[in-house]
Amino acid sequence: MIKIYLPFLLCLLQFNLGIAQPALPVPLNIRQAFDKGTRVATGEPGPHYWQNSADYSIKVNFDPATRLVSGSESIVYSNNSPDTLRQLLFKLYPNLYKKGAQRMMTILPEDVTDGVAVTNLVIDGHAPDNITGGRSRPANGTDMPVRIAALNPGQRIQISLDFAYTLNKTSHIRTGEVDSGAYFIAYFFPRIAVYDDIDGWNRNPYLGTQEFYNDFCHFSVAITLPGDYLAWGTGNLVNRQEVLTDKYNKRIDAANTGDATVTIIDTGDLALRDITRHADTLTWKFVADSVTDFVFAVSNHYIWKASSLVVDPATGRRTRVDAVFNPVHKDFYEVIDFARKTVQDMSYRFPAWPYPYPHETVFDGLDQMEYPMMVNDNPLDSRAESIELTDHEIFHTMFPFYMGVNETKYAWMDEGWATIGEWLISPMIDTSLVDEYGVDPYARGAGKENDLPIITPSTQEEGNDYYLNSYP
Repeated sequence: MIKIYLPFLLCLLQFNLGIAQPALPVPLNIRQAFDKGTRVATGEPGPHYWQNSADYSIKVNFDPATRLVSGSESIVYSNNSPDTLRQLLFKLYPNLYKKGAQRMMTILPEDVTDGVAVTNLVIDGHAPDNITGGRSRPANGTDMPVRIAALNPGQRIQISLDFAYTLNKTSHIRTGEVDSGAYFIAYFFPRIAVYDDIDGWNRNPYLGTQEFYNDFCHFSVAITLPGDYLAWGTGNLVNRQEVLTDKYNKRIDAANTGDATVTIIDTGDLALRDITRHADTLTWKFVADSVTDFVFAVSNHYIWKASSLVVDPATGRRTRVDAVFNPVHKDFYEVIDFARKTVQDMSYRFPAWPYPYPHETVFDGLDQMEYPMMVNDNPLDSRAESIELTDHEIFHTMFPFYMGVNETKYAWMDEGWATIGEWLISPMIDTSLVDEYGVDPYARGAGKENDLPIITPSTQEEGNDYYLNSYP
């Protein structure tokens, strides 16, 4: 007997009779944003759209011997919202490794720490009332709320604080020690969480799986290291004449202005030990504007290849592409070519938008993770996988960083777009490639109970549900 289920029959009747489908339900917080005119249903900003922002001035010291990250920061936070704020919410992402913290990742016992110590917190010249013991701040996991006097619409507030924590040696979740002379240091500074028109304060904790949502900010960062270490970071290195010798500055100048690949540092240069200005410590100064994050990487034994290209023919603006890596990882010798071609194809073919930043650095690490102007990529044995990884992570420059999307709630808006970029750009780099990353897993999972609607917040997903709704 043929069974025709009533809901299916009704759908057919509605389709055949041209009956209009009911409007999709709109969540209350998004409907309120429509009503206030901060958003419109097309996805565009509404006439009353706003974003808050901050200006960060950070001094950070990193000691490779102890892995201690310590420093101070001054923040000027601008309340561009129509709301009066009586609280600031800080994000302390390294508290993922704090003893007792909630997390969705496995941490080895040796990487469990006391978390981030925040001391000497001063807001507009005053210490907040709820400083525990007068020195350290209480935090709930990766969130640290602080009560403040009224911060009215259009006002700014000045914050200063000191911070310290121990960088993880293993349990490498997007950041940590790569080897005894190389480190990728991300999420190291206390930052003010996003306050937006949809949810107010972003109270979603960082648990290790779902990624990040940060304001567009200005960063001025001074990184102090032992004198034989080099640093690469988000933004422009504005004092390279002070930290690098003339020989290497000339090579960087050549890379900045020419299409050829330039070896800035090779193994012979490492043996000469003439790369940095000789001192016990050196301070590397970076400046970045209108970016959602700042990260840096350091090493005392990596080699460095670089090249640049015109990304905007209308202005002649160039982007420099760097590959910084351990010379024993042979796949990385081609990464400079993969990275340069990715930036080129993004600028001229898909999405055919001039690459927005002055440089893109691929650092040889232990992860597969993206940051503004930086990539932390692990070495791979497969050339095809190396191409796919390189272009995927660099494509994240557009999503989430340039577009500023909320990765924490909507992973498909960064990982999904980066997967599309990978599918399209990989065959542009090597015409023999057919990149089908994620296609088979989705074919196996499509239509099943854990194949949730794509708009389902990523904070409600984990495991295979999260993967299917993020990448393929």
